[in-house]
Amino acid sequence: MTSEIDGSTGSSASVPARVWNCLRGPRFIDLPIRLLALIMGLTILVPGSFEITEPRYSALLILAYGLIVLASFLPLSIVVATTGLGIVFSMLYPDLENMFPEALILATAVLISRRRWIGFALGTIGLAVYLGASTRLGSYDAGFEGLTDLGYGWLTYSILGLCASFVEARIRSEIDRRERAAVDHQKSLDAMRARFTSDMHDTISHSLTTESAIIRTLAKQGDAETADRLLAELALVNAEATKRLRQLVTSLSKWETESCTGNSAASRIRFRAEAEQLTTAIEDGCSAGSVPLNTELSVLPTYATGTLSHHFRAVMLELATNVIRHSAPGTPATLAVEMRGESGDRAELICRSTNESPTELTEAPRSLSRRATAVGGVCRVSAEDRKTTVVEVALPIRFISSSATAPSTGTSAPSTGTADSLGSAPSMGTAAAGDMIDVVDDDFDTSTETASSSTVGTGRTISRDETTDGADTAKSPDSCTGSEPQGTEAEHRRSGDRNKVDV
Repeated sequence: MTSEIDGSTGSSASVPARVWNCLRGPRFIDLPIRLLALIMGLTILVPGSFEITEPRYSALLILAYGLIVLASFLPLSIVVATTGLGIVFSMLYPDLENMFPEALILATAVLISRRRWIGFALGTIGLAVYLGASTRLGSYDAGFEGLTDLGYGWLTYSILGLCASFVEARIRSEIDRRERAAVDHQKSLDAMRARFTSDMHDTISHSLTTESAIIRTLAKQGDAETADRLLAELALVNAEATKRLRQLVTSLSKWETESCTGNSAASRIRFRAEAEQLTTAIEDGCSAGSVPLNTELSVLPTYATGTLSHHFRAVMLELATNVIRHSAPGTPATLAVEMRGESGDRAELICRSTNESPTELTEAPRSLSRRATAVGGVCRVSAEDRKTTVVEVALPIRFISSSATAPSTGTSAPSTGTADSLGSAPSMGTAAAGDMIDVVDDDFDTSTETASSSTVGTGRTISRDETTDGADTAKSPDSCTGSEPQGTEAEHRRSGDRNKVDV
């Protein structure tokens, strides 16, 4: 406080500030104690305080009241002084009231409020010595009456001083706790800002670099088909950067530090809506590059953990990128998502791409195989004929909510062709509409992502047309209704009830 006054009003203000600090004391309880001592000292002004008009008596009485005021500043010195002066006063004026013991008792209470136990013991001994001397001299405080009077005052003031010390300790501990909390909060805030800045820089610089490379390559291309593919990739990268930036801003505004640290295992994602937005973004990007890619989604759980959502986005983006790069120009391609192989609380999330390729693919793509293997899944490659290539990634999942553990059903309808993803949806029963799902093994290192394994999306509510058995069905992010076999209608009514509980 003194430094603030010195800095604001000059050196002339330092003297009043020091005087105030001296009067206030270093502790929170010093000021109330000193005000109490001042009030006790001012009682000398009450009429009748001076029993006689002798100058020496008046001087000693004024000195006693002055020592009462000073007892809150120099308690140990006052203990020594008042013990001796009290005995002297009793010798000189044995029939008059002695005020030095009052200063002694107050100084003793101040010592115990500071937890100076030795000083408190000395004050108590000094009071006992004074009582013994008074009894021997037969003065005002002699005998049992003096012991009762001064003993009651000593006990009362000592208890008050001890309580004041506990109050001071409580205030100090609370201040320390809040200071530590403030420091920890500031550290976490600084760390979050640093991570957010780093992620923002990485997202923007990576996206701009990728887009710049595609644009430079596009400027040198004279082939219309290659230019269309590059435009599709450019649209995917742009959508990816837009969604990633939106997520970073959301994580900062909602104080979700797990989004900055990458610890998304405990976060809750609207998986069904995320899948809808992701497939729509892929379709929009392919449409921009004149790549005929259709997406198909089966009934998916409402929620998923951030870890599963991360792997799902990475797999879908890489499958879409491979279709754009390696499919035969002008030929239709399909990107499908379904759940199958349900057993208790376990199932498989299938991401499958189907496209015509000028060359035969004999082994699974390395990055897809690595990502699937890391979470206990598998990446398979098959060919329906010489020209059609099917790449399928199976991610094992588990239902982490007790209500999401659905019994296995055996009413799955056979699925063929493009209706495979929707035809197998009824087999999931209530499990497909479970509470939340997660990967079985989440030891995958997400720090080595490629450009195609980042978040992508448009962040808007969309609808998508799906075809099964000749029927068109519209789906929104928070609804899962479609054309299904009649035998599973009751099952999906139960699924709808579970979704209401989830929401």
